[in-house]
Amino acid sequence: TLLNAALLLLLTLLIRPHVLAAPTDQNILLARRYAPQFRFHKDEVYFPSTVEYFLSGPVTLSDTAGKVIASPLPKVSAMNNNGAGTFMTTDTKANLNGFLRGQNPRTAQPSTYVFIAPKSNGVVDLYYWVYCPYNLGKKVPLLGMIGSHVGDWERITIRTVNGVATSVDYHAHDDKGSGTIPWTQAPKFSSSSPDGNSDPNNSDPNARPVAYIAYGSHGMWSKAGTFTYIDAVVFKLQDVTSDQGVYWDTKDRLVPVGYPDTYADPLDWLNYQGTWGNKGATNCWWYFMYKQCELVTGPNGPLRPDVLGASAKSTSANSRPGSASMRGPLSQTLATVSTGASQYTIYLDGASVTVGSTTRYVSVEQICATQNTTSTTSSEGPTYSYSSTYTTTVLSKGKSKYILSVSPCDSSSFVATYSVGLCTTDLGDSATIDGDLTDCTFGEARRIRAFSSDPKITDIQLVSSVVVEDLDDWSL
Repeated sequence: TLLNAALLLLLTLLIRPHVLAAPTDQNILLARRYAPQFRFHKDEVYFPSTVEYFLSGPVTLSDTAGKVIASPLPKVSAMNNNGAGTFMTTDTKANLNGFLRGQNPRTAQPSTYVFIAPKSNGVVDLYYWVYCPYNLGKKVPLLGMIGSHVGDWERITIRTVNGVATSVDYHAHDDKGSGTIPWTQAPKFSSSSPDGNSDPNNSDPNARPVAYIAYGSHGMWSKAGTFTYIDAVVFKLQDVTSDQGVYWDTKDRLVPVGYPDTYADPLDWLNYQGTWGNKGATNCWWYFMYKQCELVTGPNGPLRPDVLGASAKSTSANSRPGSASMRGPLSQTLATVSTGASQYTIYLDGASVTVGSTTRYVSVEQICATQNTTSTTSSEGPTYSYSSTYTTTVLSKGKSKYILSVSPCDSSSFVATYSVGLCTTDLGDSATIDGDLTDCTFGEARRIRAFSSDPKITDIQLVSSVVVEDLDDWSL
């Protein structure tokens, strides 16, 4: 009957996995409003492509031993465990100067995949991903080329609050790109003059952000220049960006993707749990001292916990800065310089907080860093020692927003990170007794990046106290 047909149609719409969290028209317009322009290095030859370009190319599915499992690539739904433990493999020597060069935006139409992630407190994060079939490594004296790999996912993130951009997060080499900077400091361009200088002070109300893409490795940076991301004393690994290359306005080549969601055709490739590229080599003579040969293992896909997830739970009361615990929704949480005590405005995920007879307090741990002047600098940069200051307030049923003041770090230290926890006891201003800390469950620390409220001062500020309004819910 007509009624049964209508019910069947409704049921179909409800269970279709790729429309459960389909982006709203309003958020798709928002993604187009802030679609970036990517500026490639003037000598770039390895460009992005559509995912379909890569998957339909000379690529096979291989296991960890290098044995071909399937050729051509099957649908992800036909793979065991969504391809976990497999590698999308191609002949690099045969395809380096052809297929692996991707699709030059000047002559072809690659895509940018924008993950649209609505969150609490008016936040919609826009993750603009590009996929490049090949990542060219770095040339190192005595060793030669190292770190090349098939497959390369790179991104920038635009944070919007109530429909207005507030920051841009530039990502490269895990968390070593330009990081998160205020929207007012992000380079911008106007559609009316797309080849003009990128200017943070662009007065065009419709100006959109610019990201500079590093030569060969495609890391995202906020300006043209040379950037050292590994300093191993005997050699340096550097990204180089420039103007005067290919300028790609992504606005008309966006593929909007809802998040969170589950995915089916034509986005079922997002379910792939294997490696987007060949398995890396380990037989170079220097592998015993530096774990990268000329060809290294390719990346995972764009659905990564460090990109789109909220800060995870942690049973450690004293979270310390580190690559594993710093990855929240953005690379850094922005702050402004304070002249007195630090002030933190935080939001708790109400669904994860139960006010009971034991859990009675919400606490902020401010983690202060002091550079070690007597120790040597590692390849990751200076080394630090850490100390903490605390504050606590009463947890109220039904309340999600809290404003807490914390004593400044010592004058020789700066605010590096902070964390939020639920406690059964009042920590006060300091918590030196281990027993006090064991009464708390803190979330993973979030890295603080402070800027001056004076727009003429654009450098990152290492200061002893900050003002933070963190719109990312804490799930504890």
